[in-house]
Amino acid sequence: MTPARPARRAAPLLGAALVTLTACAALQDARPDAPAGAPAAAPRAADAAMRPCARADLLGTWQVVRMGAARSVTVDRSAPEYYPHQRYVFAADATMRYLAAQKAITAEDHRTLAAAPATTTMWAVDETGRLLTQADGVPRQEVSTCAVLLKQIEAGEAGDVVLTRLDAEGRALSRRQLRRLERAPE
Repeated sequence: MTPARPARRAAPLLGAALVTLTACAALQDARPDAPAGAPAAAPRAADAAMRPCARADLLGTWQVVRMGAARSVTVDRSAPEYYPHQRYVFAADATMRYLAAQKAITAEDHRTLAAAPATTTMWAVDETGRLLTQADGVPRQEVSTCAVLLKQIEAGEAGDVVLTRLDAEGRALSRRQLRRLERAPE
């Protein structure tokens, strides 16, 4: 079944891969070293439509509502990060879980995600609002700028989170717009 395309240009999206990440609670106040050349978050005007994320902003269950890749990036549509359905769960116990699926994520899929054993990955939100993650055995941190929409703009709603994944030189690779699910699927 091919999903219907929206009237606007659809961004490439993320199907059936389960990745779980365990966060380190002690990192919430830490500032892990940023990759060489990665820029700090840009200062925001007082009347801006977005502000940098804080750790507390991410707690909860999030669904990716839009996703796109930078024009310079070659997209491998078979890679889970480009599947059309994605979910993030940031729990108060400092764990983060991620699910990408080709088909819509069901309540059963969500229960499986919540029950799956987590792999060890440390995460933190630094003072500039960047989400930093590093999996065991991976030599480089993954860095994403993280911003909370403060008001509705175009396809975004107030409270949505925008994650922009950066490469080692600080260039944008992909962007995801996440929307909080009011209730986790039962």
